[in-house]
Amino acid sequence: MRIPAARALVLGATVALSACSLSRPSVQPVSYYLSATRGPAEANTPKPVALRVRPLRAAPMYERKDFIYRIDGERVVSDFYSEFAESPDAMITAALTSWLKDAQLFKSVIEPNVAVDARYTLDGTIVALFGDFRDAGQPAAVLGIQFYLLRSGGDGREIVLDRVLQERVEVSARTPEALVQGYDDALKRLLTALESALAALDLSH
Repeated sequence: MRIPAARALVLGATVALSACSLSRPSVQPVSYYLSATRGPAEANTPKPVALRVRPLRAAPMYERKDFIYRIDGERVVSDFYSEFAESPDAMITAALTSWLKDAQLFKSVIEPNVAVDARYTLDGTIVALFGDFRDAGQPAAVLGIQFYLLRSGGDGREIVLDRVLQERVEVSARTPEALVQGYDDALKRLLTALESALAALDLSH
């Protein structure tokens, strides 16, 4: 059976487009890492206690690796093509532990995966981690963590510090790269505030 020229042209174009779609590489998500490096510590005498850092948790909305944006009102969208290199709670726990070690506030800072008991334990939950794009002219990175400092004793555990720290950092553009820079700045500010709060406590016993 002879196929009309016009139909043959359409079929040829369809086959060509199908071949292109099959050979086209899939779009891979881009991964980003959060870091917050502290500068050299001042020559202060460390508190004579050890501090154990427990792995941070994340509120259910912020457990995911893909970026979250608040667009308008209470509407939230996910960016499946931009994500954190690790789970946010793991990345921020690592940054927190490294920061406290560099601060030299305590006799020792015990990492989460080390099976050593300490009288003082730092725990916390990530309560905010999103790009705030509700105002087109002032996009921002928002990061918030609720911290608990616990002291173990004969009567169980006592809460020494219960503090919600949150930072909102305006960014230069509504892009993942600008947002990550904003998250890094927010994390540095937040850890600086936590360090100041811990430094003000009497933990001599």
